[in-house]
Amino acid sequence: MDEVNLAPDLIDRTAAAFTRFASIFGAEHLAFVALAAIPAAIWLYIFFRHQRENKLLTVVTFLGGMLGVVPIFILQHEITRIEGWIEAASLSAILMIFLKGMWVGIYEETAKHWILKSTGRRFFRNIDDAIQLSIVVGLGFAFTENALYFYSIWNNPAISNFWFYFIFRSIGSMFLHILASGIFGYFYGIAHFAKPILQEELKQGGDLTTTKWLHRILHLKSEVIFYEQKITQGLLVAAVLHGVFDFLMGMSQHYSDAGSAIGTKLWLVSAVPFLVGGYFWLTYLLDRKENHKLYAKVCEKEECDILEVERIDIEKTIGNLG
Repeated sequence: MDEVNLAPDLIDRTAAAFTRFASIFGAEHLAFVALAAIPAAIWLYIFFRHQRENKLLTVVTFLGGMLGVVPIFILQHEITRIEGWIEAASLSAILMIFLKGMWVGIYEETAKHWILKSTGRRFFRNIDDAIQLSIVVGLGFAFTENALYFYSIWNNPAISNFWFYFIFRSIGSMFLHILASGIFGYFYGIAHFAKPILQEELKQGGDLTTTKWLHRILHLKSEVIFYEQKITQGLLVAAVLHGVFDFLMGMSQHYSDAGSAIGTKLWLVSAVPFLVGGYFWLTYLLDRKENHKLYAKVCEKEECDILEVERIDIEKTIGNLG
């Protein structure tokens, strides 16, 4: 197995990734960028029509979400290599489709997490803010992804029904990004306000067995342990939601390639209750009163910086234990 070493060409990769990103907005892509902007604007309106959010912050966060594809471009070789390992493992078709779906969920949700952490976390006042800004990141990411996808299928002679894929990507795939990002935003919001929320959990007698156990082993503050738990939990839930949807779509494509119209439609339709259930789950979180409770005065900039330093300390400690 070849050793993965990013150091020698990381600068070249990064430059190439940004060049590729910029090319998306070249003249030949503009029509597809416009098409991708239509569903993005509609979804933004659906989720934020009653909100009085900072419009500039929303725009900046959306632009940040668009840049979420850049780290994926940088690591494209490694991502493709892992997909090759999955295909070469001689697994059953169903298991291979499932694993590839989960892998896509992992690296795409991780990229969006990095963007959310880099752009919006200083502006969180409550958990609801984290959910909303995470959704904006997901919309920005899906916008760029769709612009690339629409251009690709338009120029693919094997695909004749462009508008079917346009509608499906605009509704199904785009909402999948909204759902996964929004759910992650919920967990990230809890992590961001770990200290006051943990204090409330302790007062109410919540089950914090794992947090206490890790606190004794690592000798770090309970809120730092709690923070890492919620980040990990959020990434796992978001990646699994993303992976399940990709699995359903992969199975539909599998039966389409096999010439089975019934199988294709059954797997495609199976995504409908999945997305509908996700919509109700996400709207429930957005309407939940507890998620509107203000915590901003508890986590000022200096305190959040301290929490970030302690988060780095926990990673170093885990590394030393290994």
